Amino acid sequence: MQIPTHVSNYSIFKDGRRLIGIADCTLPNLQNTTDELKGSGIFGTIEMPVQSHFQTMSLTLNWHAITDFFVLATIQNGAQLHAWVAQQTHDSSTGLIGHEGWRFIFGVVPKAFNLGKLDTGTKGEAVSEYEVLNYRIMKGDSPVVEVDKLNAICRWFDGVTLEDTARDIRQFIGL
Repeated sequence: MQIPTHVSNYSIFKDGRRLIGIADCTLPNLQNTTDELKGSGIFGTIEMPVQSHFQTMSLTLNWHAITDFFVLATIQNGAQLHAWVAQQTHDSSTGLIGHEGWRFIFGVVPKAFNLGKLDTGTKGEAVSEYEVLNYRIMKGDSPVVEVDKLNAICRWFDGVTLEDTARDIRQFIGL
């Protein structure tokens, strides 16, 4: 059995081609949009998720130094940002260490840029924050999750079957 152990390394790219610097990356929190359900026959309240809908999602890059890449990342325009990850695994039956690749692909627009603080002998504290409009999570070349808020897409893959939780919604609203 392959047991994932940790992230061996990763790279950040802009528009799928260009490494945009050395940064720590905080991936978005995928939090459902919910609505409170209460009324006759329900003993209390329930925060019911609205299927295929998510609250605002942010992608944050904490830069180790201010570079040309940080400046380019502040352009007030949409972009596609990628995080390519090598994740280490341990095979419990053979004892061998291996790796698997994950890719996180985000369609983003810039929200905030904090130049941080300058201090001698320390890493920088510059931060770029982006609003995530769409994302795709890939394991190797296989899609795992795809969410696109502007095009009413919410798909989950398990390697064999596709669960398109937004299909009926698109159909009923004429998309």
